[in-house]
Amino acid sequence: MKNINLIPFPAEMKRKEGAFLFEQGVCLSLPKGDSGTLKIAELLALELKVDGGVLPAIKEKPAGSRILLEKNKKFKGSSKESYRLVIGPDEILISASENEGIFRGTRSLRQLIKLTRSKQPNSAVSFHLPCLVIEDSPRFEWRGLNLDCARHFMSLECIKKYIDLLALYRMNVFHWHLIDDQGWRLEIKKYPRLTEIGAWRPGKNNSRYGGFYSQEQIKEVVAYAAERYITVVPEIEMPGHCRSALAAYPDLSCTGRQVDVEGKWGIFKDVYCGGSDETIAFLENILDEVVELFPSKYIHIGGDECLKARWKECPRCRNRIKEEGLVDEDELQSWFIGHFGRYLAQKKRKIVGWDEICEGGIPGDAVVQSWRGTEGAIEAVKKNHKSIVSPTSHTYFDYGLARTDLEKVYSFDPVPDGLLEEETKLVLGTEANMWTEYAPEEKVDAMLFPRLVALAEVAWSSRESRDWKNFKGRLKAHYPMLDVLGVRYGAENETSFHMIKYFLRDAVSFFKILKDDPATAWMHLLMYVGVKK
Repeated sequence: MKNINLIPFPAEMKRKEGAFLFEQGVCLSLPKGDSGTLKIAELLALELKVDGGVLPAIKEKPAGSRILLEKNKKFKGSSKESYRLVIGPDEILISASENEGIFRGTRSLRQLIKLTRSKQPNSAVSFHLPCLVIEDSPRFEWRGLNLDCARHFMSLECIKKYIDLLALYRMNVFHWHLIDDQGWRLEIKKYPRLTEIGAWRPGKNNSRYGGFYSQEQIKEVVAYAAERYITVVPEIEMPGHCRSALAAYPDLSCTGRQVDVEGKWGIFKDVYCGGSDETIAFLENILDEVVELFPSKYIHIGGDECLKARWKECPRCRNRIKEEGLVDEDELQSWFIGHFGRYLAQKKRKIVGWDEICEGGIPGDAVVQSWRGTEGAIEAVKKNHKSIVSPTSHTYFDYGLARTDLEKVYSFDPVPDGLLEEETKLVLGTEANMWTEYAPEEKVDAMLFPRLVALAEVAWSSRESRDWKNFKGRLKAHYPMLDVLGVRYGAENETSFHMIKYFLRDAVSFFKILKDDPATAWMHLLMYVGVKK
């Protein structure tokens, strides 16, 4: 619809005659006694002061023009995030059956205001919003961003900035990658060496590089996200990608040898010992603290790229395989993941794992996040497991634009071909993956934007309503808004010449893995060929 440049595009929208004059004196009105709606109103009022130059008063029954937030249990929508936004000449009405829907409606209103004001940032306070009616619901319930803060530590200001941007584009999951070989970023009271040692690695000029989030800071981020109806899902990597933990507590590995926090990128032999009861107890104790910090019903436990070379040589791992009646190391990993799935189930939580958790059998009611193409998602839903579909080919924004440009992201459909209708219901959604080996904090904006905006529409809007040419036209209106928000966005595409750089990166990684674990290396090569297609 001309001049209505909302992203994601609403499910239904009709333009009406007239306009709402946004000026000094406009009020916010809401139902009496609803604390959740009041918090939304208070946040919106502060945002409107920034966006529109007006700080609306919050009143129960104001006279004159108003923005009304209405919680209406009779409102019928397909999701708790469904909402209705009506802009009339004298009133803006946002109604939904749940506060989450009301909040999503305020994001659309905020976009309309910011898009209007970004065209005239130095104009007078008063401006007009077009009269319209929007009925809107998301296509998928999981619309997320995975931000890797283990390879490069990110400031709290950066984290909050991305939570705000996720909310603005009606996304709802912040997947926080806190643990990897190159850094342990989460304070665990029971194991202080994890942050005393594991949070730091050698930097330039003999310096220490790293950092971690205290439990108070974690609570601050979780609360900040909750106010914006964003769920924070922590990722606690196991059984691989854990050298930062092994540097602090070497007895957790198969060899017990001292290792350093890794300063290079790649995949490494040293992993948690799958046969050690002490290692199991250590991770249980960590998860005890994690569930106290993160109220999300999902806990991501990683499960990816675990080289099995140490397990093949470890007497304790061999004994575990024998005692549990397992066939091989793949089944040992399935047992390992399954154990923590059952452990977290006792705490009323569910695990999410990368698609390697399918190897040896998918444990319990685990959610499979499919990254090596869509095959993991297909296998999961065929076995009645839920899946998040985020393949490297379309959603890995650490990959350069020569591999995955804006148009390719927009072309993505999270539902793999060939699924039955009932199976498609098990696809929770998708998320952008921002791995940061080559992207410290100052480079992340340009890697994420504008591609994250495209994926937001992929995750929210119906497949049938999406139109590349139309989206590209609307996106142009968002660049001035992103400028105002301080987002240093990147390009929409780049020349194929850059593929040489990406090829060399992958070649170095491939030969490193080939040396340590040939079978895994060939799997990665096949995945890379699939990505190029």
